[in-house]
Amino acid sequence: MEMAGIVAAALAAWYDVKTREIPDWITLTLILSGTIFSLANRGFWLTAGILFLGSIFCELFYYFKVFGGGDLKLLLGLLLAGGPFYSLAVFYVSLLAALPLFLIYMLKEKTRKPSVPYAVAILFGVLWLYWKGVYFF
Repeated sequence: MEMAGIVAAALAAWYDVKTREIPDWITLTLILSGTIFSLANRGFWLTAGILFLGSIFCELFYYFKVFGGGDLKLLLGLLLAGGPFYSLAVFYVSLLAALPLFLIYMLKEKTRKPSVPYAVAILFGVLWLYWKGVYFF
């Protein structure tokens, strides 16, 4: 399942850089496969709790315009596939990776609120954790 997360994050990052949108077929495939994987490994109730709480956080982040919808669906898919601790680790590392991205895009677009392809930071988080040996659990 780790490779599915890496491939989904890489495709999402590529599309996000090129078009500033992440296609639904990438994120929804990851959400569906992550749900099936979670049901098989964690059971119904834990999967339902993960899906419920993850959806609430995604809605809040979207409502307050912290992240775009595609980025949040990608993070929700990684949450379902990798579990809560893995997803928090990806989120944390991606926030750190986003700092230089924001600086680059602020200089490039000459604005304080740049349009940053955040899927690139998520991809960096996924690859960093894979390199460090932190896998889905």
